[in-house]
Amino acid sequence: MLFLFNDRIITLSGGANSSIASGMPARFVARSKLNNAILAVQTAIMERPNLAGEAPEKAAALAWLLASRSSINAVLFIPPAHCRRPQDVGYRLATVDLATLAGLKIRQDSGQLTPKVINNAVWQSIAA
Repeated sequence: MLFLFNDRIITLSGGANSSIASGMPARFVARSKLNNAILAVQTAIMERPNLAGEAPEKAAALAWLLASRSSINAVLFIPPAHCRRPQDVGYRLATVDLATLAGLKIRQDSGQLTPKVINNAVWQSIAA
């Protein structure tokens, strides 16, 4: 499954086991709701704003958690300057068609994926 996590397309595989292997408690993985998963991502982004680039396994585990609790396959989490609480990290969630994500993956693999391309393909089209 393809998942857009901020500026990276991640291929999700492994399910709950990879989330647990990434350090998430098994109980959290089993019992968390969507709002818990969002807060977990906000916390991780507050600590490491470039999570998908610096810790792709953790980003993939969190992406799987979000996807397993909803139909979400695209997220944008942005911490404000001087972020003090995880809840202050802003976010957008979306369900994007597979053809769009596949096209973004091709661009990523060829080194042509930019924030502008992502914004045009995903976030502006959702706002319209």
